[in-house]
Amino acid sequence: MARVIGTVEHVIHRNAENGYSVVEVSDDKGLLTLVGILPELSEGEPIEAEGSFVTHPVYGEQLSVEHFTLLMPENALAIERYLASGIIKGIGPALAKRIVKRFKGDTLRVMEEEPEKLAEIKGISLNGARLMQKQVAAKREMREAMMFLEQFGISVPLAVKIYERYGQSLYSVIQTNPYKLMDDITHVGFRIADDIAVRAGLPSDSEFRVRSGLNYAMQQALQAGHIYLPRETLISYAARLLELDESLVEKAVMDLTVDKRLIIRKVNGAHAVYLAPYYYMEAATAAMLMTLDQPLPIEAPSLEDEMWRIIGEGNIILEDMQQDAVVRAVKNGLTVITGGPGTGKTTTISALIRYFDAKGLSIELAAPTGRAAKRITEATGRSARTIHRLLEFMGSPEGEDNDTPHFQRNESNPIEADVIIIDEVSMVDLPLMYALLKAVIPGTRLILVGDANQLPSVGPGNVLHDIIASGVVDTIELTRIFRQAESSDIVLNAHRINRGEEIIPDKTSRDFMYLKRDRAPEVLQAVVRLVRDKLPPYVHADPFEIQVISPARKGVLGVENLNRVLQAELNPPSENKKERQFPRALFRVGDKVMQIKNNYQKEWSKNFGTDYSLKEGTGVFNGDIGIVKDIRFFSEEMVILFDDDREAVYNFSEADELELAYAVTVHKAQGSEYPAVVLPLLSVPLPLMTRNLIYTAVTRAKSCVVIVGLWETFLGMVSNDTEQKRYSSLDVQLRDVKERSDRFRT
Repeated sequence: MARVIGTVEHVIHRNAENGYSVVEVSDDKGLLTLVGILPELSEGEPIEAEGSFVTHPVYGEQLSVEHFTLLMPENALAIERYLASGIIKGIGPALAKRIVKRFKGDTLRVMEEEPEKLAEIKGISLNGARLMQKQVAAKREMREAMMFLEQFGISVPLAVKIYERYGQSLYSVIQTNPYKLMDDITHVGFRIADDIAVRAGLPSDSEFRVRSGLNYAMQQALQAGHIYLPRETLISYAARLLELDESLVEKAVMDLTVDKRLIIRKVNGAHAVYLAPYYYMEAATAAMLMTLDQPLPIEAPSLEDEMWRIIGEGNIILEDMQQDAVVRAVKNGLTVITGGPGTGKTTTISALIRYFDAKGLSIELAAPTGRAAKRITEATGRSARTIHRLLEFMGSPEGEDNDTPHFQRNESNPIEADVIIIDEVSMVDLPLMYALLKAVIPGTRLILVGDANQLPSVGPGNVLHDIIASGVVDTIELTRIFRQAESSDIVLNAHRINRGEEIIPDKTSRDFMYLKRDRAPEVLQAVVRLVRDKLPPYVHADPFEIQVISPARKGVLGVENLNRVLQAELNPPSENKKERQFPRALFRVGDKVMQIKNNYQKEWSKNFGTDYSLKEGTGVFNGDIGIVKDIRFFSEEMVILFDDDREAVYNFSEADELELAYAVTVHKAQGSEYPAVVLPLLSVPLPLMTRNLIYTAVTRAKSCVVIVGLWETFLGMVSNDTEQKRYSSLDVQLRDVKERSDRFRT
């Protein structure tokens, strides 16, 4: 490891958000460029850095800093240069020269311990001297804090956040309860806090640790989609996590319940443990749904005759179940319409839109993702937007450093619409449904449309499934496959999959194809040929529009390896294409990429309209797909152009929010539709060998789906109707609200 001791000559670039810096440092050998995560530096500051030399393709040799120490200037010349850099407000080169001439090597001590002596120098008042003292002391305190925090393995960006949040009290926090960081600082989880606690010598059975471990266990449950955990499951999991006796964990559960941080309720005869905010969120969601679930007055004496006349004028033909769905959606405040592919959900939505338009009612049409909104727009001819856009997302509330979404539309500023239709509701998690319902006033018709047999939402909850399972919300299930869909083997086989029926490969099928391959290299080769050569002319699409969907992330046929292979074939390296290797992936200009987490703060812009005026906004969401438009080495940025022409700039430190999208998991593909889908199926991990997963994957294809691998694997997934248990209780809450309401009426 190389070691450099020198003075900062020039700060070329610094990312204020993460501390990534490019600085020039001089030592006895000359100038050297340092890159890495560093605190805010000023010209003239001495620094000791250790790291490895790397060669940048544009800027040449640099020291990639792994460890550093901020030094204090040791002689009069160094002190003068340090002060002349502007690091202390009010001191410029001339004044720095006069100060150092007077106090020489003792200057910094005088400034901090005897500031009144500074007032003896012309141009410095006593008040100004005291302000300088505070700045020098603050610089020393920050330097000492950085050095203190470094011994606990804390990164520079996090150390800066800790210092800014706690100031001099950080020493007490780190040494007595580092788990407090989890509550006060974004992105500090249990693992980081626990590692700091171990280094600080806290006992493993500390009350702070047990409580934080329980909170971490509940947070992990939320990430897995659960709203609660059975009491025994939580205690067992947390005890293993903490390597402690279950009795200690059980006591902490009861203490947190007394403190109202946890809520314990009986669900289906067993004790369920909730994080308090999610218990109340689920209860409030149930209450708001039942408030909307009221019959609405209809003025027309012959509603159905008028309805069929209006709909018929639009050349929309409905069968009996669709007609029933339309009538009930018009009469009710809350309606659920569900059904598989080809059963006419979109036609039913179109009929409802035509009727409500004719009656002069305002309509909002939305879906969970941008791709799903675009899909329903194309199918109905009616403009749709994401639920986040409908709720006018604005990022975190001012002054708050967190990832909590903040919507302008809420109970105080509701959505101005008579009818709200939400498509692809199976993708909507509990927090988003809760936010939506807060912005819907009673008397507004809310129509929820989705396929209950698809995978549940990525986020916590099982909203559509639970609403239907409750049995208290008016639900219409469309089951008839329409004539135009009957010619599609994709549609027919999707319904067979849903029923668990055996499917026999049909070599004559034009849209549901199978290529037998016994070995992974052969599967990879076939996938590449299909995406690059065979399918684009067959479905009249660009290779980038063909989507490879894999059940797994890891392995030869997992998403990660498939993306590497497809990237090399579809967007190979070239002297004309800039590229950058990141810890998780290599990105190249022209690559197809996907946003893999909600970033509510990400700014974007796009040109629109005939005058090419610029529109700006914030928020890029999980599942958004785009193309790498540019890589800017000097400013350490990537420019991504998303499907809907939104352009966003990512710092290199944000690259972990993106991944290659030539191949995606089934969850990431949900809500989207592609001209053709390729499914590599050879050996699938047992937890992913499920019917609803293969059903969701197959129904992503519009014109063609090709299974490459072993048919036995496909049939194994079809036959497995077990689903991974998701602990949610919206159905129970809905029945409780309905029961209380019925008792009140009687």
